Amino acid sequence: MNSIDIAEPGALQTILDHIREEAVLLQLPTVYTLVAAPTRQGVEQLNRLKDRLSGKNYGTVMGRCNSFLDQTLDGALPHYFRSASRLERMQGAFVRAAFTSEEFNSPVIRGGTHQSLILDGIHRKVFRQVEQALADSMDLQLWGGREVSTLLCTSANISGDPLGSITDHDRAVEFARQRGIRCMITCEPDRSSQGSYPIFEMGSDSISVQREGPGLDRLLGQIPRELQPQVAA
Repeated sequence: MNSIDIAEPGALQTILDHIREEAVLLQLPTVYTLVAAPTRQGVEQLNRLKDRLSGKNYGTVMGRCNSFLDQTLDGALPHYFRSASRLERMQGAFVRAAFTSEEFNSPVIRGGTHQSLILDGIHRKVFRQVEQALADSMDLQLWGGREVSTLLCTSANISGDPLGSITDHDRAVEFARQRGIRCMITCEPDRSSQGSYPIFEMGSDSISVQREGPGLDRLLGQIPRELQPQVAA
């Protein structure tokens, strides 16, 4: 298996060398993930690696915030978060918003909505570069006519695994070995917090927490008082 740290100069090219043909095991600061091209072929690769259960959908990692906002429906987010600079404040979370009509469903869109993970630092830099590099392979049918070229992202485990998300290096390497994954991108982990990232669902004038996770309190602090979501005790 080819393994390289995301901060190394050759990491971007390593991802690009693999991603058009196969999924890549990618370590994020708090959890290990699988990423793939945002195409039906990429979906099939992830389904195979995860033994994907039915009724599940894939998110993405966000490249440019403006690219994400451009694909959302008018009024899909509260006015406060319709600017890239404010949406950026939600780094460390998945943001879910309406891309198309509620009747549309696909492996990446559920009831018209799609979710994308906002990170910062070297990960975000690489995600922007990959988004640009994959602009020639947009799959409009998969995305309900929306123009998306950033990477699909999902937890690096078998779907429904009772052990949950992978945060341990040895377990990640074993998963890659068992599933025949040929490329692994590593990073310096966040040693203060581990686990899958929170999910915030945006409405035209509301926000709800669909999954709690690392950094939730900090993220709630980025949301205006009038939009504060209810969080389970």
